[in-house]
Amino acid sequence: MAHDLSLTGVLLAGGAARRFGANKLLATLPTGQTIGLFAATKLAAVVDRVLVVVRAEDHITAAAFENAGYAVMRCGEAKLGMGHSLGCGVAASRASAAWMVALADMPLIAPVTLAALVTCWRDEDRIVVPRCAGQAGHPVIFPARYRDELLMLQGDRGARPLLDAHGDDIFAFVTHDTGVLRDIDTPQDLACASHPEL
Repeated sequence: MAHDLSLTGVLLAGGAARRFGANKLLATLPTGQTIGLFAATKLAAVVDRVLVVVRAEDHITAAAFENAGYAVMRCGEAKLGMGHSLGCGVAASRASAAWMVALADMPLIAPVTLAALVTCWRDEDRIVVPRCAGQAGHPVIFPARYRDELLMLQGDRGARPLLDAHGDDIFAFVTHDTGVLRDIDTPQDLACASHPEL
């Protein structure tokens, strides 16, 4: 299959948000934007196109992103785990040069960090993973040569099996941006959400 030169941002928004107790992606940040849309806005600034993956039955979340102008993929297997959602997103954008896989509940990443990750991918043509305080974070960029393996992902481990298998092809982008590690899982997380880039 021929590849184009575009970088697709796959925003995974298919979680059930059980710990939050409500649809956390529609909860409002201090910026006035919702968690999900703020994450999408930041992602859209550094990629060529954004594809949001939601659970097939989550019509409210799908509508929120579509009304904001984003392409939405309804994944019938999203409830089975992040791996299924990621595979759905890649399947819907097979010709991409690479995929920047981001989580919709991680809106605190600095725009400069996202831009730097893209630069690393363009310079290195490797899997790019941000690392902060010795921990791997998100988003992660996968070059097109990993398309078939991404399509085969299943379960709730996301792309971890692929990363474990290709450790020698990972470029670790070291950053002090704690936003690459911080997701919003609970109302307490939302109450504490702050970042210089907000």
